[in-house]
Amino acid sequence: MSAVPATGWWPVARTLLVHLRLHFQLLLAPVFLWGWLVATHARPGGPGSRVTAAVVLAFVCLHVFLYGGATAFNSYYDRDQGPIGGLERPPAVVPALLPFAVVTKLAGLVLAAFVGRSFLAVCVLLVLLSVAYSRSWPRLKARPWGSLLTVGLGQGALVYLGAWAAVRGDVHSILDPVGALGALPPTAFVVGLYPLTQLFQMDEDRARGDRTVAVAWGVTTGFAVSLASQAIGGLAMLAVLGRLFGPADVLLVGAGLLAQLGFVARWAIRFDAGDTLANFHRVMRLNAAGATGLGLYLLVRGAG
Repeated sequence: MSAVPATGWWPVARTLLVHLRLHFQLLLAPVFLWGWLVATHARPGGPGSRVTAAVVLAFVCLHVFLYGGATAFNSYYDRDQGPIGGLERPPAVVPALLPFAVVTKLAGLVLAAFVGRSFLAVCVLLVLLSVAYSRSWPRLKARPWGSLLTVGLGQGALVYLGAWAAVRGDVHSILDPVGALGALPPTAFVVGLYPLTQLFQMDEDRARGDRTVAVAWGVTTGFAVSLASQAIGGLAMLAVLGRLFGPADVLLVGAGLLAQLGFVARWAIRFDAGDTLANFHRVMRLNAAGATGLGLYLLVRGAG
């Protein structure tokens, strides 16, 4: 049963804010924090200033304005009635959602300009990808390869590059061995987790004609892509950590990554396509646990 659109200025404003899904955007924080950590500690001559105004502003720009604007923009075109990432019962779409999403993205680009030209360039690319992902044309979300590449690049490699630009003030310095390898873990992890977020949306995706990974390739292949991508990303992450910090960090983070892979593998064996809410809650718990554990490690290691 579809939700009734909100009316009145306060219910509409509250609906717009809910569609930003700001609590859900924090689950993506480890991508930025990973870029910040590698850019800081791979610097020639040792780590420089760890937390600067540019880094804080870049974090807020991405996780509040660009991520929030992108999810609100996507919600306007998807009009989901069932669970979506971060919302078990999304509110009905209101006409103001589209202009609100656009203004939120533009505000993010204004903030990005204060961080620096390199960071702004990355953010412009992110906005363009988010539009191409969600709009009725070209709607990259509707194709399995298009969606994987867009999400992997947009929420993985480009965000890592944006964090690097916020720390270093440029993007060309990323072309050293550690900096370049460091882009692989967030890209692979995002690609690995993305098919799992589709497992509780397959009916609505089919109804819209969206051929997502789960719909087009099937649940078994979706889990295989997830496990393989997470394994590749994990190995690359451990290689970077070993280079920067040594074996103790490799063992600590490796244990957490193995636990996450075990959770996904166990879920793949027991998956029930008909239990939509249970699948939704499993994905949210997985994302929350992984983001919290890795995020805390990155913050502590980066501040140390």
